[in-house]
Amino acid sequence: MSETYRFGVGALSCLAVSDGSFDYPPAALFANAPQDSVRAELDRAGVPSAMVTTPYTFLLVDTGAHRVLVDLGAGPLSPTTGRLSANLRNAGYGPQDIDCVVITHAHPDHIGGALQPNGTLRFAGSRYFVWKREWEYWFSEEAAKIEWEHIDFTAIARRSLSPMKPLLTLVDGEDEFLPGVSMLDAGGHTPGHVVIVFESGGSKLVFAADTVICPLHLEHPDWRPIFDMQPDRAEQSKRRVFDRAADEDWLVMAQHFPPFPSLGRITKERQGWKWRPIATA
Repeated sequence: MSETYRFGVGALSCLAVSDGSFDYPPAALFANAPQDSVRAELDRAGVPSAMVTTPYTFLLVDTGAHRVLVDLGAGPLSPTTGRLSANLRNAGYGPQDIDCVVITHAHPDHIGGALQPNGTLRFAGSRYFVWKREWEYWFSEEAAKIEWEHIDFTAIARRSLSPMKPLLTLVDGEDEFLPGVSMLDAGGHTPGHVVIVFESGGSKLVFAADTVICPLHLEHPDWRPIFDMQPDRAEQSKRRVFDRAADEDWLVMAQHFPPFPSLGRITKERQGWKWRPIATA
């Protein structure tokens, strides 16, 4: 399977890059749904219902003025992740070729690849852009008090984000922070979760991050993953983002949607939406 995919949007040169994949138990992705219904829907979709394999797909965009990497991969989160840097190199991009890094949120699968083994930034020559609410949350007393069962998200966020501070721009509005690049507030999955919008020639490419994690979250908008920290707000964000995606015909990178390169369009259907992956062969 190819681990990179090149495509264009207007004048933008874009590269989808795989960091690997991860298997989730259905109960983690659909925590509040009847598991019999979940299994039936997974079977209907041809997805094995014991574990759901999700791609970890990331995005590099050459705008002409900047080379913008969206999120940093999961790094050593699991044996099946951590391939982002190698796949970038295989596509011809070293750390020195990327001058801007944009972070959608600070969960481990999005910033786990931020640091080299010696603790220094992997993309040390880049500028970093983070939504102000997201940055403030992970360094707050509120985040420090959360008790995590298996992975200490707060510790990982602080360790990964702290070295970025001298290179950091905090974004606090939905206007462009780089030419043709903006953030759209989609909080709820984390308090400062955002999606990234690239616009060129009247077309939009939107990196949806974890606004949804599985296509069934579009068809069943009330089914929620355990990872949404503010579930009600996450559901509101989902409706805001995907109603616009359908109405405005956005090209969407739904980062965890199979198959790689996780690209498609959204149409409205019943009370939710339908994922329409684009043909890449």
